[in-house]
Amino acid sequence: MADIFLEQSKQIANNFIQNIVFIDDKAYQSDSTNNSFDTLGVSKIFAEAGKICAVYAPESVSDITFYDTILKKADAVILDWRLDIRCNNDDVTDSEADAECDEPRGEFTLELISNLISQTDMLKLIIIYTGETNLFDITDSIYQKIKNYGTFEKMDCTIQSANVRILIRAKSQNSENQFAHVPELKDKIVEVQQLPAIIIDEFTDMTNGLLSNFALVSISAIRNNTSRILSVFSPKLDPAYLSHKVLLENTSESKQLLIKLFGEAISDLLEATNIDTKDWVNNWIDHRIEEEKINMNGVIVERSKELLKKMINSEQSRLKNKYLEASGKELSNKEEEKIQTHIIKLFAYSGIDIEKSNIDFAILTHHKNIFQPAIEPPILTLGTIIKFSKDEKDKYYICIQQRCDSVRIKEERRFLFLPLEEKGEYPLIVNSTLKLFPNKSSFALKTIKFKPQNGSAIIQASIIDGKYIFKSSYGETYEWVVDLKEMQAQRILNSYCAQLSRVGLNESEWLRLMAK
Repeated sequence: MADIFLEQSKQIANNFIQNIVFIDDKAYQSDSTNNSFDTLGVSKIFAEAGKICAVYAPESVSDITFYDTILKKADAVILDWRLDIRCNNDDVTDSEADAECDEPRGEFTLELISNLISQTDMLKLIIIYTGETNLFDITDSIYQKIKNYGTFEKMDCTIQSANVRILIRAKSQNSENQFAHVPELKDKIVEVQQLPAIIIDEFTDMTNGLLSNFALVSISAIRNNTSRILSVFSPKLDPAYLSHKVLLENTSESKQLLIKLFGEAISDLLEATNIDTKDWVNNWIDHRIEEEKINMNGVIVERSKELLKKMINSEQSRLKNKYLEASGKELSNKEEEKIQTHIIKLFAYSGIDIEKSNIDFAILTHHKNIFQPAIEPPILTLGTIIKFSKDEKDKYYICIQQRCDSVRIKEERRFLFLPLEEKGEYPLIVNSTLKLFPNKSSFALKTIKFKPQNGSAIIQASIIDGKYIFKSSYGETYEWVVDLKEMQAQRILNSYCAQLSRVGLNESEWLRLMAK
């Protein structure tokens, strides 16, 4: 049975991938060696595949430094292993300007790879496309060069991490004798016509999932609607924006407004695009799920593909009713309660850490700062979680100061905090290993005084020993941990305010009991 979800993922990846960058010293040259490169033929092949293909032929060592920015912008990078290029005058001690660099094989390519993956967390597919025969040695050289840049795994002429994949492949020599001495490398021979399909297949393998597919489709929609976005954020709005900025007491708030407006515009665009994921889910189930009995916290459920599809598409509100509708079997209230927090087991498949999956998804729904490290030091406001350390003990607090009271600060001001404790309701994932609960008791409220520094009108963290630190008026230091999303923080504040609004009356006990 064909993997329909995989084919859908390939189509999504194909629509996303736009530009390919080649770097090969033999481009634009007549060459009959194993390293020959047909620039016109390569460009035509990728044009037929609907891709923009840029081919660069380095001529000197200094050219290498120019490619870093270009490679970051490429969706896929294809590099020759050995780049025979001239040394610059400054790079040699003799007077021969056109001297060939005495380059150990792959030195410049290794430099390009290490610069690319050490400076960015972007998803990157790199193919070493070479006429060399020592593919295993090349793989080892690359691995040794980059192994300290992340958690890399070395396999059969492939090196990969969570967001980088490097393939080492041989240029086809159109000869049956190619790799006759190492037949295990025969499957690493690639015709140039195969490159577009290999790029799509490998990129798909890196992004083949429901959420990643949604992200790729969304990014493609943004790319395709650039003119619509720019028409909304028109230069004609500049005077209105600047007049708004100059009227603000704290002009830095204008940037936050732009970020909010742009984010809302993107959300509106994606809703208008109407990305339909229903078929994705059914096809994902078909090709990810094995039918078997699952023990869910002591409750045995016979997992089947049809069961999951029916439960996913059910309009019933309660889990037990969805299960009854899908399986014809009833769950008791106790059984329903037991399996609710273990329901992820129904969708688990090989290679997935379900606990980490739950935590990472919870962080995505709770944390405002999902991209770290932050570019600018955070400010203290509603939803900021801080840590106070003393005597090797850590205490966590969440700020419940309203946002409007966290700006335009001219002098010392009290900020309101609730302690985060080990038990309670509405758990917060503080980090990947720590889950805490806000103490919403009225008597738990903590106030800490802060004073703006250097003429600022906000309380902004400072960087101390690589950490973001808020310093109170009394010199106490509080480490910034994370900011919650606005609605998550507002829910905590509303719940606390509800506790404050409780009314305690001394009335007839008989009358009070009658109300139950």
